[in-house]
Amino acid sequence: MELIQSNPLNTARQFVSLVRTHGSQLLSRRPELVPKLALNFVRMNAFGQDVMRTLSLNIESGCNATCNHCSADHIMEQTDIRDDRLNIEELTRTIEGCLRAGAVSINITGGEPLLHPQILDIIRAVPRHRGVPNIQTNGLLLTDSMAKELADAGLYITMISLHSHKPEVHDELLNVPGAFDKVMEAIDNCHRHNIPVILNCTLTSQKVADGTLWEMVRLAKDKDVTVNFVQPCTTGKWEDQLDVRLSPEDYEEFDKAMKLPWVVWEGKSNYKHNGCRPGIERIYVSSSGDVIPCAFIHLNFGNVRKESVSTIWARLRNFEYFRQTQQRCMASNDEQFYDEYVSRIAAHPDAMLPIEEHPSYIATNPEEAASVVR
Repeated sequence: MELIQSNPLNTARQFVSLVRTHGSQLLSRRPELVPKLALNFVRMNAFGQDVMRTLSLNIESGCNATCNHCSADHIMEQTDIRDDRLNIEELTRTIEGCLRAGAVSINITGGEPLLHPQILDIIRAVPRHRGVPNIQTNGLLLTDSMAKELADAGLYITMISLHSHKPEVHDELLNVPGAFDKVMEAIDNCHRHNIPVILNCTLTSQKVADGTLWEMVRLAKDKDVTVNFVQPCTTGKWEDQLDVRLSPEDYEEFDKAMKLPWVVWEGKSNYKHNGCRPGIERIYVSSSGDVIPCAFIHLNFGNVRKESVSTIWARLRNFEYFRQTQQRCMASNDEQFYDEYVSRIAAHPDAMLPIEEHPSYIATNPEEAASVVR
């Protein structure tokens, strides 16, 4: 796995890139966030501190689609069985803990987050001067009236799943007839209420070969939206499908697309270095409070009901695999990490493997393993 080398020049380039990509939108829509972002960069570059960028908060285990590639399927099923969803106070406390750690992007996800009866209250729980609330949705419920309510509540960006430029392919992946047309309507509804849209498209080797990658790039350009290509991970419903991963030749096309300003992947908007930084710049909290480094690495580092966000995040930051920024998605590309850690997840009875039960972690981090509260 190729690592991103850290040096002052790379940091400066990253800063300039972030300003170019997000500066004008941020100044026009959330100028009150500038002081926090400036403080975050001082903390990182003057004091060498880690700063969180993104919280992905799963608020809803229910979903109105049954996607064939869903990475959260087992997690949501387990939450439903145990009936242990976080309540609004616990969700708000989790958001507050991540904002204190420096997080700016609060990505509200699921399941389908628009099914949550208090979605607007959760969006309002992110103060305008401290962060931006975004939602990740399949778009099926994103009517014009819902878009207006979301905008009035302070929603910053809507991320809508669209996995093909072909309606029949997208509908089949979601197992929902008419899903593609609903996404097109949802984009128009968001535009009508001045909510920027990012299309989340899970990329596979097949989608590169059949031209889907470049067709999605064209569709995004035509619809005046951004497209985010998610690198395929063998987790959830895909835990045994290694053939979906991208080849070196596929990544050549991926890298060409990334040069376009309306094309991104999760590692393109980091604070310091573009690349994969799970557990450091981002964390994922399940709807029952379990904390994993990202949506695709189902290693459970603690629960926000039992420990503070700061305690769990410190445990993540101390994990040796997360200390260096990697050029590609770790869950999708790092064979050593997959063999040593990820491959054991599917065999565990829980959807997320408690990190203190993992033999490799116990061997290398005995004190941290002993400190986890369950």
